[in-house]
Amino acid sequence: MKKCRVLIAGLCMLMISFSSLQAQTPAPSTFSFGIKVGCSFSNYISKSNLKPGGDAGIFFRCGNRFYFQPEVEYAFRSSTFKDLGDELEDNFSVGEHYIDIPLLLGCKIVNNPNFNLRLFLGPRVGLRISSSYKDIKEFLGYAQWGGQVGLGVDLWRFTIDVKYDISATKFKEIDSDEFWKQNIFNVSVGFKIVK
Repeated sequence: MKKCRVLIAGLCMLMISFSSLQAQTPAPSTFSFGIKVGCSFSNYISKSNLKPGGDAGIFFRCGNRFYFQPEVEYAFRSSTFKDLGDELEDNFSVGEHYIDIPLLLGCKIVNNPNFNLRLFLGPRVGLRISSSYKDIKEFLGYAQWGGQVGLGVDLWRFTIDVKYDISATKFKEIDSDEFWKQNIFNVSVGFKIVK
């Protein structure tokens, strides 16, 4: 709970900084809307191996050199768990389906009409909508909170993003005091329908 408060406070500070920087920037604000698809690799630290997954969604971008980019994505993640003790069998696989909502703040390091190099970060909430393991909610819950940090490139209307998801949600192992978190590495390609 304390980490969630720190994350929310950090987000508020970033938004205030973003607003003040936008106010000082003389360039006109721009708006983009697009679609994106990607592949991801995720694991639960020390409890599962990296496994492939995928995502697809939409994004909005407001701003110029400094921008705000909310996204809504459907994501599929898979994990193979190991060393979970007597409660669950070892080496069983789980497929999880999420609706992810990242709220990203970014800065264009290179800002040309047909080429941008961007850095971005921001919070993310993931809502689990289904799982191949019916009792997964007992130790993984329904929602995940975290943050994303990454690097992006825009070429004309195409976007390429590489990001790392830092989970703030700890999952408690059944009948144990041990906690673990999820790591997600993602590469996505997008297309701006409105530029």
